[in-house]
Amino acid sequence: MKLDPLEKLDAHTIILMFCGKGGVGKTTCASSTAINYADRGYRTLLISTDPAPSLTDILEVDVKGKITKILEVENLDAVELDYTRIFDMWMAKFGEEVYAVVSSFLPVGNEILEYIAGAPGLDEEFALSYVYDLYTGGEYDVIVWDTAPAGGTLSLLYLQETFYTHMRDAAKLYIRLKETLESLTGREKRDPLKIIREWEQLAKDVLDMIRSENTTAYLVTIPEGLGVSQTERIKQDLEKFNVQIGGIIVNNLIPNEVDTSSDLLSKRRQVQEKYMNILEETYSGMLPLTKLPLQGHELLGVEALREIGRQLYSEEFTVQGSLRDT
Repeated sequence: MKLDPLEKLDAHTIILMFCGKGGVGKTTCASSTAINYADRGYRTLLISTDPAPSLTDILEVDVKGKITKILEVENLDAVELDYTRIFDMWMAKFGEEVYAVVSSFLPVGNEILEYIAGAPGLDEEFALSYVYDLYTGGEYDVIVWDTAPAGGTLSLLYLQETFYTHMRDAAKLYIRLKETLESLTGREKRDPLKIIREWEQLAKDVLDMIRSENTTAYLVTIPEGLGVSQTERIKQDLEKFNVQIGGIIVNNLIPNEVDTSSDLLSKRRQVQEKYMNILEETYSGMLPLTKLPLQGHELLGVEALREIGRQLYSEEFTVQGSLRDT
């Protein structure tokens, strides 16, 4: 996949999402891409929202829960969201607002926040809000996003759309009930309608970010039945959300120069050729396909990832849609 000579971005931060089922090399491809962009002078952030992230392991640098400078790569920061810390981050950002809204309906104390913070899906919702803050902060030219495996990424998008709809309905409900509640309780709290409207706007802004021309998703797969079928499902779901898809990376292909005279390797190559043909027939003329060969060593540390980047972004392979022309 050739990476065209890069010009400095002339507009907004871009987001490159790497999506796929677990175990296909998503984190490897995302990390290699981030190093490639950073090496070319772009202020780059590598972020993982995978509930079981492996950035710390693959980079051999502790990036858990805090944006950390990768000393071996100029211009590169990285962070994997530590979901055990999301509670504290959520409380600091939204706790006071949530209490203002809930206490306007019910006579509750601050302890209600711990209950709300543990609600299913809230950690994913905050993860998207966190990415949005980084996107709008202007500190980075490129954000490379190692997303949760297949269903997790899509659930984030469905959750965000549902949250947006819920916030619109919540505002309407509050307007209808506000006067009645105040007459029954005899209390007049700070009007939380403005807060609800701000949440609604934030949900809309996050959806707009995902659907923006500045965001491009890349699908990572392997030439096996499950990988190929999940790739199509992910593609269809991303398209439902109008997410721009830049291409497909097919990982772990047995190199042509490898002797496959053994029965095991011969059968593995036949399987790979079968599904590679399916991918080419399905996506030819629609999405660029990148072939990334199976490596003979562990992919740990910056130099190993940099080498993968050289293979990914060689003259054979173009990342389309990741950078706008300047």
